Amino acid sequence: MNKYLIFSHQSDIDGINCVILAKLAFLNVDYELCPNFNSLSSIFKYYLDNDLFKQYDKIYITDLALQEPLLSIVANSNLKNKLWIFDHHQASINNNLNKYDFSIIVEENENGKTCATQLFYKYLIKNSFLNENNLLKEFVELTRLEDTWEWKKKKMKGLKAHNLAILFNAYGVDEYIFSIFNKLLKSRQKFYFTDKELNIIKDKQEEYQNILATYFNDILYLYDEFNYKFGILYANYEYRNEIADYIKKEKNPNNIKYIVIVAMDKGFGQKSYRSIDNNFDVNKLTEIYGGGGHKNASSVNITKEQSEKAKTMTKEDSLKYLAKCKFIS
Repeated sequence: MNKYLIFSHQSDIDGINCVILAKLAFLNVDYELCPNFNSLSSIFKYYLDNDLFKQYDKIYITDLALQEPLLSIVANSNLKNKLWIFDHHQASINNNLNKYDFSIIVEENENGKTCATQLFYKYLIKNSFLNENNLLKEFVELTRLEDTWEWKKKKMKGLKAHNLAILFNAYGVDEYIFSIFNKLLKSRQKFYFTDKELNIIKDKQEEYQNILATYFNDILYLYDEFNYKFGILYANYEYRNEIADYIKKEKNPNNIKYIVIVAMDKGFGQKSYRSIDNNFDVNKLTEIYGGGGHKNASSVNITKEQSEKAKTMTKEDSLKYLAKCKFIS
């Protein structure tokens, strides 16, 4: 029996839904979930150094891209014949991580913005690992709408897409994979939420409203080195998108260009940058600080040393310090 391995992004439904598609396509699949590009490199190198890839017939990397020097190591070895990368981050394109045929990185095509789930799905269909049907097409499109932030433009379909992300936050990774995998396995026509799931989503939305108001009052306002006004605060990772939406709904009273959500519940920490002014490109900014992502949503990792130093400071001073920190792997 063929054996498959998938490395994917653990932090949102795009990375996790790639894992679900892999489980639907292959009977025997292992997966490794990575919080960021650097974690992927570390785990991938462990597999490489310990000759663990030989047990797999195909290896996939989704919603992340392999960085140098590992990318070139693969390109100059037999691994290139059984590894595929599917990513959509502009930072990956900027770093030329799509220079090999096995690395498919597309941020936008003639039909609009893409996501890793969509790219991976097309590959699975093309190679007859999955049979195309309306249920899976809708599942993939809901993922794309949420991950590209286009859900806000699509009314009912957009709300359904965002509800899928809310359900993921409510369930957590393992329960979400189990639940959605079984839903897709048993259903045939249309993607739907059960009454139980709708109640879970409703409860989570109510929780958001109470927490977001508190977070909004905790924002520290600063100017960056380019004299752009921004906000920064500590918050749990799952609220990074909701906080940005809340500020926009409040009409951006402090007239900031972007918001930085410092989440310490992910590894040593991560700074999530979200545009409040939709014309402001946070990806260009985060690349200066050693991170990357998309125009309106990007991130920078926090090192262990930076995290430890921040703990010795007052809340305000630590935010000012972390705002200036660059990530160097």
